Amino acid sequence: MEWSKLKNIILILLAATNLALLSFVWSREWKQTRQLQQAREQAIAFLDSHGVESPHDQIPEYMELLPHRVERDLEQEQAAAASLLDGAVQQENGNGGSCRYFNENGWVQIQSDGSFYAQFRAGFLPLGEDREQACRKILKRLGFDGALVKTEGEKLTFCQNWQGVPIFNHQVVLVCEEGELTAMTAGRRLVGTPAVSEGWEPLSVATAIFDFYNGLTGMGDVCSRVDAIHLGYVSSAELSGPAILIPVWRVDTDTGRYQLDTMTGQLTRLL
Repeated sequence: MEWSKLKNIILILLAATNLALLSFVWSREWKQTRQLQQAREQAIAFLDSHGVESPHDQIPEYMELLPHRVERDLEQEQAAAASLLDGAVQQENGNGGSCRYFNENGWVQIQSDGSFYAQFRAGFLPLGEDREQACRKILKRLGFDGALVKTEGEKLTFCQNWQGVPIFNHQVVLVCEEGELTAMTAGRRLVGTPAVSEGWEPLSVATAIFDFYNGLTGMGDVCSRVDAIHLGYVSSAELSGPAILIPVWRVDTDTGRYQLDTMTGQLTRLL
């Protein structure tokens, strides 16, 4: 047989083998996806059968959020402080990894776990007519993409978002006095760029639903309706080593609000 014909036969066999392997992988993934969908539907039916109405369209089809590690980036932190204070900054290091950045416009102090607060000189940060929008722009200079969650007189509380997803325990209070921003208090921010944490897998949606119900009854609480499920993260408070962004569900019910850790299944009651 001529080499050219033999070569064509080999190529055809290789192509057929690759196609068969792709079909096998696709079939296996489709079966796994279908099994997860069926388990989700069964878990929702379980809630219904136990007297808990739920918004089926708000319950995720799959676990979209993965855990992330966050290593502190001091260069990024200093650059953010300089941007916030609109100029080169000096740095003072304190106990426990605390860094204080300052210049003639004010100062910002950042802890190793991302906790921070700041003070500004009078007249440095006027807010104009739309103080919410002005505050949001100022926060972005610090690398904090925020959404307003509460207003109390002259104090505005923002929650940090990362890639459009809220980090529920990353918030900051902005103090606005006489048309200008004077301080930031009770703040917490990302200390670096999150990276997917290998080796950690979230629960399935079905398991999360069962863990929610079991956690609820385990605390002696009852509800007859789930009103909403909000997807987001909470950040572990590590004073040393990397922080972890943990995916969670915040679940609003007719009797209270709860947080479900989708890595461990632990349910906690929120005030």
